[in-house]
Amino acid sequence: MSKKSSIKMIPLGGLNEIGKNMMVLEKDDNMIIIDCGVMFPDEEFPGVDFVIPDFTYVTRNSSKLRAIIITHGHEDHIGGLPFLFKEIMAPVYATRLTKGLIELKLNEHQIFEGVEINEINENSILNIGPFTLEFFRVSHSIPDTVGIVIKTDVGTIVHSSDFKFDQSPIYGKRTEFSKIGYYGMQGILALLCDSTNSEQEGYTLPEKVVGKVLLEKFSEAEGRIIVTTFSSHIHRIQQIVDMSEKFKKKLAISGKSLLKTIKIASELGYLDIPDDLIIPINKIDEYPLKKVTILATGTQGEPLSALYKMAINEHKRIQIMKSDMVIISASPIPGNEKAIANIINMLIKNGANVFYESIAGVHVSGHAAQEEIKMMINLIRPKYFIPIHGDNMHKVQNGKIAREVGIDEENIVIAQNGDVIKINYGLCKVSKNINTRTVYVDGLGYGDIDDIVLKDRKLLASDGVVVNVVGLDFEKEEIFHEPDLTFKGIVFIENFDSIIKECRNIINESIFSCFKNKLKTPVSIEKYVNDRLEKYLIKKIRLKPVVITKILPK
Repeated sequence: MSKKSSIKMIPLGGLNEIGKNMMVLEKDDNMIIIDCGVMFPDEEFPGVDFVIPDFTYVTRNSSKLRAIIITHGHEDHIGGLPFLFKEIMAPVYATRLTKGLIELKLNEHQIFEGVEINEINENSILNIGPFTLEFFRVSHSIPDTVGIVIKTDVGTIVHSSDFKFDQSPIYGKRTEFSKIGYYGMQGILALLCDSTNSEQEGYTLPEKVVGKVLLEKFSEAEGRIIVTTFSSHIHRIQQIVDMSEKFKKKLAISGKSLLKTIKIASELGYLDIPDDLIIPINKIDEYPLKKVTILATGTQGEPLSALYKMAINEHKRIQIMKSDMVIISASPIPGNEKAIANIINMLIKNGANVFYESIAGVHVSGHAAQEEIKMMINLIRPKYFIPIHGDNMHKVQNGKIAREVGIDEENIVIAQNGDVIKINYGLCKVSKNINTRTVYVDGLGYGDIDDIVLKDRKLLASDGVVVNVVGLDFEKEEIFHEPDLTFKGIVFIENFDSIIKECRNIINESIFSCFKNKLKTPVSIEKYVNDRLEKYLIKKIRLKPVVITKILPK
């Protein structure tokens, strides 16, 4: 009898952060991927749209890739697919709503050919190389979320997906507790378990709790109601639809992502919207203020979102009024707290009555708290426990929860992105790390952004920029065009005229010093002038702006 080979699991994202979830499983020269998401950057990454997993390992082993399985339709699970498909193709398997959202995303990226997307459900069974995949339905903040059971000849691995145990979900389809317990009875080698809410005690509140708060707020509103929520939060959108219908309000949508998601979810039957409920945003003035609900993008304070434009009075159709009630029905993604607080403050300044998570209970999480994680572990009863979907503090806390319910400490693996986790019936350990890099999406391009680039962007944002243009005659060693200085993004400077004069003196002295020392290339002179100006400005105005010198040779 030949020796059975181990399984390799390699997280390429989601184990050092909240987001960009991606897990590779490999056995007998066959590879499958679970999820391929993005992470939204915080203020430490100015100019970066989002962060994606490092696909290098997958592309180097492309001949092994058999399938990509997606657990649900959130951006941190599907957002990386268009970038992966620019490098490699493989069949995708996803539930009905998730499939629709993936197709929408690929269309946005103009990827129309070569991608095979197969629809699955909780009863599907896939035989892919040495892997047999089965599924179980779980509750989350988006319908059609599934956990995955991965059967192999060395044991069975369960991937929990993002989950919570909502006993009375909005969508009506409950977590398949008996099915999860059935798999646990068969013997489970390892559980990969969501760690996002592992620091939260007790149970996550059910989605219907938000419905009660919305009912209360809709009853109190004296004017328009403006609600913002995640565009993928179908359950929350349905409750806003239901409240608008109950209070005989028309519903207007502001934000492209919301419009697209509502269209897809309605067409597939995941949203039930009365025919005459939704009106175009340009028709809201035709109705009394108390008869209008506006559903808008902007839960995270995004600068281009509808709610942000309302807050700064730059929205084309909506100007905040004193009678407006604004409900921010979402929690801040870590790093976005300041941006959201700024929007709330601007809305309040403009007269709106603002309700948000920490004061009004207008949001509940889609992730399991500690008691639900314990329940998942007790139903699955794994030999090994591997926390996923979180940074180190979430994973370590999840490991503590596992120990509380009887998992041996030596059987709990706290892994990092890039770790190669080797697992079979007798062991589960990290054998090495493949050293994944951080990959940024910046405008239309993506890849590495050097530390110096991010450093310059932070300086530009905080200390501004000084541009110096000067004309030189290299043959005569003369300045034929005196320095022309422009200061941008720098707050009021006392004695500004004298500082400009001193800057010009420093530039002239620096140039003649270069000529004297036989430095006659534009690049070398520009660098020397930049260094001198930078040191002067740090000393004089206590700022360190980005200094750019451009020499115009004669």
